Amino acid sequence: MSVLAIMYQNLGWQVGGSDEVESRATLLLNQHNIDVDFAINKQKILDADEIIVSSAIKSNNPQFIFAKDAGKKLFTRGQALGRISENYDKVIAVSGSHGKTTTTAMIYQILLCAGKNPTLHLGGFRIEDGNNFVLGDNEYFVTEACEYCDNFLNLKPYLSVITNIEKEHMDYFKTFERQLMSFEKFRKKSSIVVEDCKGFFVRKLHHDTDGSLMFELYEGREKLFDLHLKLCEEINTQNCIFAIKACRLLNIPDHIIKLGLESFKGVGSRFEKMSCPYFKNVICDYAHHPTEISKALCSARNIYRNKKLITIFQPHTFSRTKNLCHEFLDVFRFTEMPLFFKTYSARENPDEGLSAKEFTEILQKDNSNAKYFDDFESLSKFLLQFSSDEVVLLFVGAGDLPTIAHKNKFLT
Repeated sequence: MSVLAIMYQNLGWQVGGSDEVESRATLLLNQHNIDVDFAINKQKILDADEIIVSSAIKSNNPQFIFAKDAGKKLFTRGQALGRISENYDKVIAVSGSHGKTTTTAMIYQILLCAGKNPTLHLGGFRIEDGNNFVLGDNEYFVTEACEYCDNFLNLKPYLSVITNIEKEHMDYFKTFERQLMSFEKFRKKSSIVVEDCKGFFVRKLHHDTDGSLMFELYEGREKLFDLHLKLCEEINTQNCIFAIKACRLLNIPDHIIKLGLESFKGVGSRFEKMSCPYFKNVICDYAHHPTEISKALCSARNIYRNKKLITIFQPHTFSRTKNLCHEFLDVFRFTEMPLFFKTYSARENPDEGLSAKEFTEILQKDNSNAKYFDDFESLSKFLLQFSSDEVVLLFVGAGDLPTIAHKNKFLT
């Protein structure tokens, strides 16, 4: 939503918005002179020509009801993004259950290295410049395409990437079959589709002294090139292959692709090392699906082999925790020390699923080290009993825990 606000402002619209709490996104909007209210501003709604509604907003939201009763033109986030994308010659849309943010940013970085001037719409913040939006020319529009509420079906991609499909967003899709049907519709709307890593192989994968990935990439039996990424998680080998396949279809030479990948610094909160006054090794990762968390745990164990790993997870939505409960249990059942922070509810009420507290109580039957924390003070007090040299802290989740940690000066 913050990216859309900035894009519409660049198109000449006067833009304002509202949110529940201050965040990195609202601060970014303030930097662009876009006012964000944290309470209902009925006059702004009445003055608006059009209103764009986030997928997180439900039909019982007071602002939504007021805008609807006032007869305002209402558009979903997906509809607004689709409308903007029509201004570009080639829309490159990256979708999938995992890896789409990083893959989107990789493709953008490669196009930059190729001398192009693409426009970027991203669901995260580039480490290079701290932006989740970059305004370029009208040739390429590189966008992260989210399947939630079928938002990605508002796009008509020249080239689409589908990194993977796993059971996700069941609060909307209800069944995995319906989710697969939506991805099939997305395929049919795309002129070119990249959806597998076939033909490429990774060899001699290892981490350097800083934890960065190094490996040899083969296409068939032929070595394509060596890659030394500024990234840690091993899943990025797959993200690289998707980016390579996509950029080749855009006629980018292999040596430029290599340059783009090796110059890519990553996306914020994707296994990002954080500064902490109390601990030397603190990682924040956006992982909120069992598969993503499992990958983050694997990377942490490989990089910090001789350290005690403490995993702090804030579940994102009650419904996801309920729908994927067994998968979450499989991940945390054998995790060394899993800690859980109160659920980031987003668009939901507790009765719509399973809370972090309830999940912890279930897990404790199999893992006695599991602990639940309802507030940051008690969580930080527990963590501070450990020595900095002894442990690695891995914060995982798509909620507001990192923001809370920053506000409490636990992260700086």
